[in-house]
Amino acid sequence: MIHRWCIGLILGAGLMAGQPSQPKTQAWVLALDARGTMVGDLKPEEFRVKVEGKVRPLTQVKSPAQTADAPQSWVLVFEPIRDMNYRAAAFLAAADFLTKVPEGDRVLVVARGKDSLESLMPGFSARRGLWAEAMAKIPELVPEALVGSPKETLQGMGFQATFSDASDGAPGQDALNALLGQFKAGAPGWAKGTNDLKGIKVLDRLNFDNPMFVRGLIATITKESNALGSVLDLVAPVVGQKHVVVFSRCESDDMAHPEINRAMTKKFKRTPDDNGGPAESAAFAHRDMTLLQAGLKAKAVADGVTVYSVAGSGQNVTGHIGTVAPDTGGFAFALSSGIELQLGQAIQVFGSRYLVQWTEDAVPSGSAALEISTTRKDVKVIARNAR
Repeated sequence: MIHRWCIGLILGAGLMAGQPSQPKTQAWVLALDARGTMVGDLKPEEFRVKVEGKVRPLTQVKSPAQTADAPQSWVLVFEPIRDMNYRAAAFLAAADFLTKVPEGDRVLVVARGKDSLESLMPGFSARRGLWAEAMAKIPELVPEALVGSPKETLQGMGFQATFSDASDGAPGQDALNALLGQFKAGAPGWAKGTNDLKGIKVLDRLNFDNPMFVRGLIATITKESNALGSVLDLVAPVVGQKHVVVFSRCESDDMAHPEINRAMTKKFKRTPDDNGGPAESAAFAHRDMTLLQAGLKAKAVADGVTVYSVAGSGQNVTGHIGTVAPDTGGFAFALSSGIELQLGQAIQVFGSRYLVQWTEDAVPSGSAALEISTTRKDVKVIARNAR
């Protein structure tokens, strides 16, 4: 088990590419140097906070060292993931991630079941053996597509904000290590799923020639996004830093593909008496996906949650939640080779943030543009972009 104060990790180049009980005049801030190394010695006078372009006076800045002992909360969300290779990469990365969660932190595992997002434990748990039990169910449980008719709230065991249990120490860590070893040594196909068909264009995969089908799919994605939003709201009252890591490779991510935007301006061959086609479907999808992403961003910021995405295939293809994550102060990772190493290295840095607090002229109401920066040269500050 790793303790928070053991800092000294370097993130790969890929990383550089309002809660009711929490005031909106504070934010958790991550500082990285040009190599991606966490910077932990910034002084209060080296921070600048602007709200709607106006500089605000700071009231307090706590360094990562000062917040190191505060327990943090981690939610791992598994949306549908197609292709057995992507599934294996995601499940391995998540299991490895959990073996490195610092002692004292708590975890909640949420997975897409046959119809809806389900909690696999009653609340945030400190018992690592329970984390291992939940992760062992993931390969069989998580589907490859958004099947069924999703409910818009968290199902399964639900979520009890007051749930508490005790750490199981070394035996729990041994259970996690054993599960990770089992995943690594698994026979071909252990992660379930089928081989993804290669070379199929996004518009064809999503049947963009059929506007009615696209509308129905958007309705399903909307329900799924609302369910994820309900998770953000449920964990909002929990004290301290809260992180939500979403693993996904499904229709929601396809619908956020850059090809959808490009399709709006293409000229497609029309057929007599059709009800529209790819261009019309693309315009509809782009509009609704943009609204969904904006809603999730606003909810995460208001609830004080940092969101991370493991979904896309590269810098420009980040998936549905990958578009949301950076504005909450989180990262978007590609679900590809090396993701296990990236997440395993990054776990310490994710939780090593400054707590920056400031004052405003009046009681904050609504959302406003937020800009947090540092005067230190070659240091990049990562934080949410609204208050």
